[in-house]
Order: sequence, then structure tokens, then C-alpha cells
Amino acid sequence: MRRFILIALIGLLSWPVSYASAGPMDEVVRTLIQEASEESLENVEDTLVKLGPTAVHSLARLLASEDNVLRMAAVRVLGKMDKIAREVLFQALSDEHWRVRAGAAVALGSHASDVVVDQLILATKDKHQAVRSAAVRSLGRIGNTKATESIVRALQDSNQLVRKNAAKALGIMKDAQAALPLISVLQDEDAVQREVIAALGQIGQPALSPLAVIVADDGVDSGLRRFAAEALVKVAYKMGERGQSALLEKSAPSLMVGLRAENGALRKASADALVMIGQPAFGVVGEALFTDKNPAVRAEAASILGRSGAAKSWYAEAVDLLIVALDDQDESVRRMVQESLVRIHVIGLGQLLKALNDNNTLRRQGVSTILGKLRHRGAIDPLEIRLAIEPDQAVQQAIRSSLDTLRATSRTKVSPPR
Repeated sequence: MRRFILIALIGLLSWPVSYASAGPMDEVVRTLIQEASEESLENVEDTLVKLGPTAVHSLARLLASEDNVLRMAAVRVLGKMDKIAREVLFQALSDEHWRVRAGAAVALGSHASDVVVDQLILATKDKHQAVRSAAVRSLGRIGNTKATESIVRALQDSNQLVRKNAAKALGIMKDAQAALPLISVLQDEDAVQREVIAALGQIGQPALSPLAVIVADDGVDSGLRRFAAEALVKVAYKMGERGQSALLEKSAPSLMVGLRAENGALRKASADALVMIGQPAFGVVGEALFTDKNPAVRAEAASILGRSGAAKSWYAEAVDLLIVALDDQDESVRRMVQESLVRIHVIGLGQLLKALNDNNTLRRQGVSTILGKLRHRGAIDPLEIRLAIEPDQAVQQAIRSSLDTLRATSRTKVSPPR
């Protein structure tokens, strides 16, 4: 293979460069790529890059190939070349074959400059969807906000792939100007919608307030409210990564409105977003746990605290609230409270043991049951002491059941329940 490359290069350098039509070098460039193994292809591409003007037009002609390996290799090499390739690629954007135009648009994504951006913006209006799609993808890769308006227009393209790539490009660019246009197409087809939600998450804070408004608006279609809540999950995650968690608090009341909706998917998405927000949502979630008239909402609030309450910075507060809620008059709520306390696991053990002496019978019964489910043998002595003085038969039964479980295990520590 190396000998072939050497011979081919000598031949290439001896031939006159022809820009108008195919020449002997076309076949050599084609053969170099086709004969390369998976391991040597990168070396071949680097060699073609170094050839520059000698190979650039042959590579440009390969953009029309129906052979995907040849076409993509040409795209990669042309993307790595300098201004010589750029001018050829500009010409290729006007080629009669859509594959050539699309390949040129992809390759130009590696040539960041204002003039390249201008050419790609023109390509977003190409008659073929593959070219438009490649153009918006490359503009997103370059990241120049000069192109934001054109990419936003592509969100309304008739072709799904173009719209999908436009949303993805806007997410990569993280331009705040794109937040509202992206929200306006949240109800697009599934493939596009996923990219829109991901893009809003990348943009982060600028998308927070308008998304929260949609979630809280009872007059808006429940499907759109659900998608807005799902996008808020992504936004909350990204803002948490950027140290902006405190700013999420203002969106929590809106998500509580979503949590009270009749639509199950909207309720779930709102709950997931509240979990992702974490501590900034603690106040409104805790209030719902004790004051909401709907037991389903109270149960969901308990679940949220259990799913997010294990955070080391504030799990103790979540455990305290959940222990108090063990006396809820609805059995389904009490059951969810117990599940949440088990999910938080042994980091709340001390608070649970203290609650064995609570004045409320339901709380003592619930705590006794939870201690058995935690399977931590450190609870055996406290439970035995409580059993000796416990006056309520239901609580006694819960303690005995937990003690049977705890004595049956020889482990002193177990992994958290999955």
C-alpha cells in the first residue's frame, strides 16, 4: 500500500493540474481511497490534504459519487484543506448535482469565516432538502450568531430532517435569541421535538421563564405543556451544571400547576422537572405535601422529595417532612411517603429511629415498617426497646414484622433499594 501511494504521488506531481475536467489524477485519488484499509484511510486523507491544489478538484468531483466511502472521504479532506479548497467548495455549492452541493456544504462547516457563513446562509434556501440540511448543520458547527436568523427560518422548513438539524444547530450555538422560536415548534414531529427539547436545554436560562409560563397555562394544549415541562428537565439539568440552580426556584410554582393537571404525561414531566430542580423547589413541594386537597398530588409530592431528597445538602429536611407526612389520612399517600423514605435509605436512619417515640401512632407504625425495609441491623435494639413499651397493637405488629426481617439478615449494611 505504501509503495502504491508513493508511485501515485510521483505521478500526481508530474501531471498538469486541470480544473475544467476529470484527468488522470481523479483515478489515482479514487484508488488511494478505495484501496486504503480502515486503519490506513486517515493517513491517505492526510496525504491528500498535503497535496492541496493537485488533488482539490479531483476531490470536489468525488462529491458526486454514489459511493458513500468515497464521498465522505472527499468531504473530510476538503474540510481540512485551506483557502484553495474553500473557493472550489463555493463553486461546488452551485453544482447541478445535489450530492455535490450537499457535500460542499458539509465540508464548509470546517472553514469558519464570515464569507463561508454567507455562502452557507444562501445554501439554506437550496431547492434540495439534503443541501439545506447540510447547510444548517454546518452553520451550527461554525457557531456564528450571524446565521441564527436563517437557521430559525429553517425550523419552518417543509422537510423534517432540515427542521431537526436546524434545532440541533441552534442548541449547539446556545444563542438566547433562539429560545422563543424553538418553543414555538415544540409540537413538531417526534424526531424534531426531541432535538428542540435538547436545544432548549443547551440554551438554558433564557428558555426557563417562557417554558414555565406554558406549563402553568391551563388554556394551553396539555401536549404542549407536557413538552415544555420535559424541556424544563433539560434546562434544569444544564443550569445545575453551570451553578445556576438557585435561579430555578421561580419556575417551581409553575411546575406545581403542571403537577395538578389531569393529563398524566404532563404530571409526570412536571414531577421529573421538580426532581431535577431539587432544593430550590423544596418549599412548594413541601407545601403541597401537607396542604393540597388531592391525595394524588400529595403522593406525588412525597415521591419528588424521595427522588431528590437524598441530596447530601438537604436530605435531612426532606426526611423530616416525610416523617411528619406519615400521618396523612390517605393510605396511598402514606404508602408513597414510606417508599420515599426507603428510597432515601439509611442516610435518614437517625431521624427515623428518633421518630419511633413520636406521639402520633401512624408515624410510629410507618417508621417501624420503614426500618424493616431498610434492613439495617442497627435498628434492632431501638425497635426492641420500643416494642417493650408500645401500647398500640398495629404498631407492635409492624415492629415484630421488621424485627423478623432484620434478624434474618446477617449483613450490617446493604445497598440502597433499586
